[in-house]
Amino acid sequence: MDDRNLYGTAIGVKERGRHKTVASAFDAAFRDLTTEKNPFFDSLCDNWKALFPALPAKPGRYEDGKIFIYVKNAPTSFVVRPKLRTIAAALAKLPGAPKKVDLRLEIHAQ
Repeated sequence: MDDRNLYGTAIGVKERGRHKTVASAFDAAFRDLTTEKNPFFDSLCDNWKALFPALPAKPGRYEDGKIFIYVKNAPTSFVVRPKLRTIAAALAKLPGAPKKVDLRLEIHAQ
């Protein structure tokens, strides 16, 4: 019998992907959905407007030691990008700040 089905040739077990079971696939998917908890980032989110009242950006997420700052669109990113060094210097002075403040800018429609 031919090894064909409606969608073509069947894929071998070793060629199907990195997950051997459905449980491992779900585990990896849930791990990707969860965010990293950091007390410094949580306090930063709570006090962002007090620290930077005129800045058209907001903290988005903390991932692998990097703080991602969200802006609304590309023109806003051109306004915020030159201020990243001063933002990083201000954040480094806060209590509980990491040794190196690594900021990244991302465009997110809010």
